[in-house]
Amino acid sequence: MKKKIIIGSAILFILIVIIIIILIFTNNKITVVLNGKETEKIEVLSSYNDKSIHVKKGKKLLSKNKYKVSIKSNVDTSKIGKYNVIYSIKVNGKKYDLNREVDVVDTTSPEIVLSATEVERDYCTKKDKVPITYTVTDNFDQDINDKVVIEEKDDKLIYKVSDSSGNTTEKEVVIKYGEIPSNKFTLNGKSKVRVIVNKEYKEQGASYTDGCGNKIDAKITISGNVNTNVEGTYTLTYKVDGMDSINRTVVVTHYDPKNIYLTFDDGPGAYTRKVLSELDRYGVKATFFVTNQFPGYQNLIKEEHDKGHKIAVHTYSHRYKEVYTSVDNYINDFNKMNEIINEKTGSYSKLFRFPGGSSNTVSRKFKEGVVTEIASEMTNRGYIYVDWNLSSGDADVKSNSEKIISNVVDRVDSCNYNCVILFHDYKKTTANAIGPILEELTSRGYTFSTLDENSPTVHFKIAN
Repeated sequence: MKKKIIIGSAILFILIVIIIIILIFTNNKITVVLNGKETEKIEVLSSYNDKSIHVKKGKKLLSKNKYKVSIKSNVDTSKIGKYNVIYSIKVNGKKYDLNREVDVVDTTSPEIVLSATEVERDYCTKKDKVPITYTVTDNFDQDINDKVVIEEKDDKLIYKVSDSSGNTTEKEVVIKYGEIPSNKFTLNGKSKVRVIVNKEYKEQGASYTDGCGNKIDAKITISGNVNTNVEGTYTLTYKVDGMDSINRTVVVTHYDPKNIYLTFDDGPGAYTRKVLSELDRYGVKATFFVTNQFPGYQNLIKEEHDKGHKIAVHTYSHRYKEVYTSVDNYINDFNKMNEIINEKTGSYSKLFRFPGGSSNTVSRKFKEGVVTEIASEMTNRGYIYVDWNLSSGDADVKSNSEKIISNVVDRVDSCNYNCVILFHDYKKTTANAIGPILEELTSRGYTFSTLDENSPTVHFKIAN
């Protein structure tokens, strides 16, 4: 029994000694520890602040003057990647090495700035009235505007962009459509057509489309008839499935819609002979409303007549303040010019044109209502006045030959029929324009006539 007690006491003594030795060793053990994590992640282009290390002796933190630390680092925050920070520590003559891994990453998504969050779109063209513009900025990539992908889904535009690190941003724009246009019922060709008596009327039909111009499959019926053997006005009615309807007027007439009356005012003058030369070249006859503004060219009235052109009265003096002060003054001026016409051509003219046209308002300055009075008196005496329904614009001081040409050839079709065109033959720009105008109009199949007492008259609404 005593032997067992002795052995147990010995073992206990040994254990106590071991514990004391362990405690002494532990309290003197040097431990080197990283401050922070062994692996750190930081955002690209940010600043990296190293957290260094700390040293313990046992459980006690050693002051920094008890050890030496050297640090090697290749961390570059301007570049994405993995880097190492190596710490070398000397404590009590012993060397310790630690390593920290720094992962420079890009986790920031790009930013899209849109010019609007809604866009109005044309229903027919499917084009945005004011297109959306955008800019993209990113914390790392310099320019990724060209990386934007635009998708359309459920009346929304989805703008999506990803940077080189795979960070993605999406923004939406709501599409709003304008008013949906109504269906349209339109005639093919003109709503008013003129046909020469005994010529064929060619039906062009009509079209029924949606508001965007897409043809709708619908039955169109036409009621009414046109008798081209009898002069008159006819109405054709077009209907769609008993709902919408539209009309066309067909005028059967003796007057040719392709016939033109060229008229020249205010001459003869310095460029009248060139105008006559161009008319001769194309075999075209015109009507000259003559004046005595340029007496030195008076003999050209006879040349105009001898070439087959029509001579009519415009005015002797062309002075508004003289001719529009009274009916008598107007008639006296008219008669003086008609006497010259008779002298040069052997006959008087029944046709005349008011200076400034019958709708002029300048005459009000001289006598209220004078044009109305003149028109009435001259009509009673058997004279016929003629205005125009297409002006060449050559009276405009800013006009040039090219403008005169386009004014005529681009608008002649608008006359529809009985096209009476106004020119001024004393102007150089007009003389230069006549040739190209005749070239174009003859190539289109137009014919030319002179006015006479039986021609269709073109009248403005008298304004004074």
